[in-house]
Amino acid sequence: MRRYSRLRGSAPVVLALLAAVLLIPTSVPRSAGAAGQVTLNVYINGDTNIFDLWNKSLLPAFTKRYPQYRTNMVALLHGNGGQGVLDKLIAAKRAGRTTDVDLWETEPSIVEQGIPEGLWVKLTDKLVANLAKIPPEKIAATQGYGAPYRGSSVVIGYNSAFVKNPPKTFDDLVAWIKANPGKFTYCDPNTGGSGQAFVSAAIYKFVNPEKFAGSAYDPKEESAWEPAWKLLRDLQPAMYNNGFHPNGNVAVLQLLGQQNIYMASVWSDMGLDFYKRGLVPKTVKYEQITPPLFGGDSTVTLPSFSAHLEGALTLLNWLLTPEAQELVIRDVSGYPGVDWKYMPESVRRQFADVAKPYSPLPNAKYLADIKRLWHDRVAAGQ
Repeated sequence: MRRYSRLRGSAPVVLALLAAVLLIPTSVPRSAGAAGQVTLNVYINGDTNIFDLWNKSLLPAFTKRYPQYRTNMVALLHGNGGQGVLDKLIAAKRAGRTTDVDLWETEPSIVEQGIPEGLWVKLTDKLVANLAKIPPEKIAATQGYGAPYRGSSVVIGYNSAFVKNPPKTFDDLVAWIKANPGKFTYCDPNTGGSGQAFVSAAIYKFVNPEKFAGSAYDPKEESAWEPAWKLLRDLQPAMYNNGFHPNGNVAVLQLLGQQNIYMASVWSDMGLDFYKRGLVPKTVKYEQITPPLFGGDSTVTLPSFSAHLEGALTLLNWLLTPEAQELVIRDVSGYPGVDWKYMPESVRRQFADVAKPYSPLPNAKYLADIKRLWHDRVAAGQ
């Protein structure tokens, strides 16, 4: 009840903005002088490739189409600092202040944590017309408070010149690592999601993933992870350079590209992008295993008490246009946020081997503990 009463308080503002946004032509840029420009603060969680996507492609294209807006990107590398941003938003909302966060690309679990506080705009296709192009189940996953504009999952990258029969399952992968010491690694999970996905796959081997993906959090449940820590410790001598874990997702792909390793867990979008740019050999291929590694949609959410909500709604609607979605595919080989049926057949063929169901991301608090405990129980060998 508390949640709904707070939303009712913001409804007149949102409806007024709805009327304003609906009056904005979606295809014809406005002309505006510098004096009339509004600066939108866009907070982005991600890696350097995602920052480049926003800084070099999406935001310039948006401001070219809508010159009444300027943009200022705040980069949260690997999501670090996200909890602090959430705490800042909650404090501002409770104090009745506006916020300087106009649009935030963040994790679904962060969106979920903000819902009881009434932080976000409830998104509908009446408010954001292009929202209708997103599969309804994706909108439902955030209860309508977030919109996925791109997706990706962690897959196995392997060099087919050396790996003729790639693993099909997680157990097969573990057996391959043991049989080929020094030819596999994953990044330190504190520095990249591809490493987090491999560690999570080890945990999910012994527990139900759904138990750790929801909003509920009980650290007592983590006792079930002990077999996973033992498995990962046992694998350490078989990792590249006797247990070396690169610093971040890019470093893993560089090892794969230099053929120092033959296999690794990598993000689908980054792996395909490296392949497209010739940074890995043409013999490198990508495939999902069973059960799948985790993945997810990159969710954009809008604080309901932003001082520039009209601009944020305009930006979100534009992100779901063919113009923006093609930039996502071109620049970072991301899955489209809109339904695949809106994408050309050539794009669907390009993603055929990797665009498959994936395991859920752990709850943000569980994920924080996964990273901490991996360091203590695996890297430090305790």
